[in-house]
Amino acid sequence: MLPEKPGSRLLLWIVLLLPACFIVWHALASLLAAPAVYIAGELLQVWLPRLIEGYSLQGTTMVLTTQYGETGGQLVPLAEAEFQIGFNQDTRLLSYSIPFYAALHFASSVDNAMERFGRGLLVLWLLMVVGLVFVSLKNLMVALGDVAFANGVLPPPAAIALLYQFSVLMVPTVAPLCLWAWGSRNSPVIRKLVMAATGGRDYLPEEEA
Repeated sequence: MLPEKPGSRLLLWIVLLLPACFIVWHALASLLAAPAVYIAGELLQVWLPRLIEGYSLQGTTMVLTTQYGETGGQLVPLAEAEFQIGFNQDTRLLSYSIPFYAALHFASSVDNAMERFGRGLLVLWLLMVVGLVFVSLKNLMVALGDVAFANGVLPPPAAIALLYQFSVLMVPTVAPLCLWAWGSRNSPVIRKLVMAATGGRDYLPEEEA
């Protein structure tokens, strides 16, 4: 029997949906990451052609290859290198925002649920693009050092480090919550929850109810 209180019922649905959504995400993680990887890879190649040689998606890993390599432990241009420098970037560090958002969204009773979910997914993909770009910039900065800044117009190191941390640690959890809160503001479940917490006052004008 489902709980009668709106908050308890919503929490129960979230708890039930979270494992299911993460199972689906685990199975489809490569497919879900592909749009963001493609856009981020193309942006990086256009932005930093003297640094980025190519990119690919292998499973859930974005493989980014550079125009540099190593010979005898020395950093050299790729044409002179024995080994090419590249980075394996796990897209799941960013894409777990998708199942988290899906569980929150579908636990709430909203009209046009699939359409609204699609719009939220588009926002999360765009944020993933930004995240992958700054993960890549961080890797370039660490691996190539001054060579990266000499051969590309990059943000200051402190900005790269800050935006990398923000993209990896904050965005995948905060963005789904914000999207869910905005998209579910008209949901009967959320309205009942807010009204119960505010002594029966509705937060929507009559025409939006």
